[in-house]
This record gives sequence, structure tokens and C-alpha cells, in this order.
Amino acid sequence: MDEVILAKVGASHDGQEGRAVRYADAAFMGGLALMILTLPISEALKNIGYFIALGGWVFKRAARRDFRMVFTPLGVFLSIYFLTSLLSAAFAFDRWEGFRGAWDVFRPLSIFLMMVNELDGVGKIRFYLWLFVASTGIGVIWGLANYLLGVKRLLEIKSLGHSNHTAWYLVIMLALLVSLLLFMEWPVPVKAAVGALSGLTLLAVLLTYSRGALIALLACLLFLSIPYRRWKPITVVVCSAILILISLEAAGTRWSRHIAMLAQPAQDESLVDRLRLWRASLLSLKDRPWLGIGPRNFKYLDHERYGFKQDHERYGFKRVDHAHSLFFNVIAERGLLGFLSLMALFGCYVYEGMRRWPPKDSLSTVLWHAAMGSFITIVVAGVANTTLHTEGAIAFWSLTALMLASGEAAKPL
Repeated sequence: MDEVILAKVGASHDGQEGRAVRYADAAFMGGLALMILTLPISEALKNIGYFIALGGWVFKRAARRDFRMVFTPLGVFLSIYFLTSLLSAAFAFDRWEGFRGAWDVFRPLSIFLMMVNELDGVGKIRFYLWLFVASTGIGVIWGLANYLLGVKRLLEIKSLGHSNHTAWYLVIMLALLVSLLLFMEWPVPVKAAVGALSGLTLLAVLLTYSRGALIALLACLLFLSIPYRRWKPITVVVCSAILILISLEAAGTRWSRHIAMLAQPAQDESLVDRLRLWRASLLSLKDRPWLGIGPRNFKYLDHERYGFKQDHERYGFKRVDHAHSLFFNVIAERGLLGFLSLMALFGCYVYEGMRRWPPKDSLSTVLWHAAMGSFITIVVAGVANTTLHTEGAIAFWSLTALMLASGEAAKPL
């Protein structure tokens, strides 16, 4: 991987690691595995896994007396985005909430840097890749079961939260699953199992009734199909989605209204509310242009001053927690400095992704498409949803780290 290097660390270069280092490495690997496996279903286990991994990583570095690290260009720009978030939090209206928002950036940053520096072999990369597949299967089955039993009106998965957040997380995972089907050579039973999980994940996405996630899914599928001109598998997925949509529309579900609103956007209350929130985000720059009101502080904006309080009183909300857009939320909460750092980060991502085309082997190809599909999901769904936080951000930056690590593992020794 291209190194903007503060220093470079190999996971095990000299073969002289002591027992303490081996135990610490096992703690790091096990904690990371627990975090990924429970990412969509358990907030508590996810956090326990993260802190075990972080503690194991720190202890391993201390035992080796070596804290040098690789900062890739993406790591540098993500660090800058974190620092602007931290600075914004220091001047936030509610500093506690502000620092919680900065933590939402630090956690995926730390996971990304640890994975980039520690995953030095194809076996480890494949292991964590399969853990993402397994955790997706567990989460999808849990969500579908609760939906079919009538526990939830819209499909939601336990720790992913709101149906919109569940939707775009599943689109990220669907990009990974479709990439596996397209580019990995497996026995028929394995492909059938991954194909079945892809179908269930597609159904789960549609049962969230998230229009933004559906548009992001279509953008991902288009991206996956163009480079290799493999239209048939993508066509199957698109046709399946259309058939499910037709069935849901015929059954009189929310998709009936969503489809009807395409011809009458002015009557779409959700869209009208979002437009007013976006306008309010821009207006808030007049008062706090550089650092915004602070991460997680959107709810403290003067709703009457910026003209969106009454739009939400009919829903019974006391406060609106975010701008229903990644980009406008960053503008309001982190100001121009935060927005520019986010745009620089995204620009770097596009450059780094395109520079790594074409990948060197099938594993690198899968992870390249999965990471770029995740990026497309974050950006496209982020137009009308706050996508770059919590579980979705962890999954996105973890897949990105796996992509970079697979590129290194594919290099000839």
C-alpha cells in the first residue's frame, strides 16, 4: 500500500516474538473477530470485542517497544477529519455530545489503522472476510424473523437501529456478497449458499422500505457490472429486486406510496422535510461557519430561527437529531473545515481506489469491488441519510483496510 509513513510496522518480521507478544496478538485477533461477528446484532459484544482488540494491539506494541505505524494516504485524511471533528467538539454547544461525535470518527479510524498494520497474510484476510459474511447471515435471519413475526413494522436489525441505517449497512454487505459470487471460484454448494444469503439480504433491504438504500444498491450493481462486463449475474439481481418490488407493491405495502410519490415529489412529506432541514443546515453556517455547532449537536439548532420546527411537530419529535443527509449534517455540525476535510477524504478515496485498478488476484478483486461498492453506498445513500457513523462506518473502513491489506499480500515476495 502506498505509505505516507510515520513509520512502518510488520506484524511479525523477525520470528523472535515472546510469549507476551503472541498472547497480545491473539487478543487483538480474537477481539477483532468478536467485533465483526457481532457487529449487526449486539452493541455490547461489539464494544467488548473492539476494546479487547485495541488493548491487545497496544499491549503488543508495548511488549515489542515499537509503536511505529503505516499511515496510508487514506489514514492521513481520515485522521484530519477526526481532528477537525475533535476541534469542533471542543467548541460545541454540548461538549459531551460533541466528544461522543468525535469518538464516532476515532473508533473506525483506529480499527482501520490497526487492520492495515496487522493483517499481513492472505489467511487472516480471508478469515475476517468470512466473518463479515457470517455476521451478515446472522443479522439478516434475525431481522427477517422479527419482521415476519410482526415485532417490527419495518425491518430493523438489532444493533443497526433504524430501518434506514439497517438498509444501507445491508447494501454494503450485499456489495461484498455479489463480489464474492462474481469473482471467487468455489464449489457449487458454496456458491449456492452465498447466493441464497445474497437473496435473503436483498429481500431484507427491500423490507426496510428505504428508497435511498435502493438507489445506492442500483448504483453499486452498475459499478460492479461495468468493469468486467458481467451483465448476466447483475441482471439476475436487478430482475429479482424488481419482482420483489412488484410483489410488495401488489400487497399494498409502503412501496406503493413510494412509487406513487415519484410522480408527485411536491406531495412527498419526507422529501419536503429533508429539503427544509438541508436549507437550515446552510443557514446555520452564518452563525458558526468554520466549526459548526459541534458533532451530535444538530438537535440544539434553533428550530424556529432556521425554519424547520413546525415541520416535525406533527410527528411528535421534540428535537430533530440530524439533517437526514451526511453532507448537510457535516456542514451544520462541523462547519466548513469539517466539510472540506470530508470532501478531501472522499477525493482521496476515489484516487486511491482507481489507482489500485485492476487488482492482482481474485481475493484482491473481491475486496476492491466490495470496498468501492461500500464507498458508493456511503456517498449515494448519504445524500439523504447520515451514513458515515457507528456500525456502517466500522464495516466500511474495515472492508477498506482489508482491500489495502489484500493488495499488499498479493505482491510478490
